[in-house]
Amino acid sequence: MAVKIAKKLVHIVEGKKKTSKAKKAKQSVAWFKAKVGESAKGFKKKAILKPGKMYTFGYDAKLKKVLPYWDKFPLIIVLDVYPAGFMGLNFHYLFPVERMKFITKLMKFATESGEVENMSDKARFDMSWDVIRKLRHADKMIHKYLYGHVKTSLLEAPPNEWENAIFLPYQRFVGASSRAVWSKK
Repeated sequence: MAVKIAKKLVHIVEGKKKTSKAKKAKQSVAWFKAKVGESAKGFKKKAILKPGKMYTFGYDAKLKKVLPYWDKFPLIIVLDVYPAGFMGLNFHYLFPVERMKFITKLMKFATESGEVENMSDKARFDMSWDVIRKLRHADKMIHKYLYGHVKTSLLEAPPNEWENAIFLPYQRFVGASSRAVWSKK
């Protein structure tokens, strides 16, 4: 059922079928519940960060008192790992339709070709900030994270779930609503 709902969402995002925003949200929630019902069995708990992989985690921003807004539950593709933290592209800073457009552009950097749902766990994105910085919206998504402020286990989204994971409605912005963040240029 989750795959069927996810495919419908992709078709909707790509504009192949006109659907109301309420119906899109309802389908996203249904897909999310189906995934939760499967106990997110595809996500690897306590993952070790590797550049080019997608992760989600709980975060408490170091500069939360001065930031206009920040995401408590980022969903990122890691670009670089440092001794004190890591840098990645947080999909939550984009409106859901833009997320699909962005990941479609990133697919040319994937180490495996073909349909995402057929990718192995070894697939990753082979790219750096210097290579993708000119992509539309990359500047909105790029963020650095400190290990000391990561508050939950790091969960790795397997490659065959990348397109589904970007639609999960669990962003939690502090300081602004999701809509306000998405409308920022």
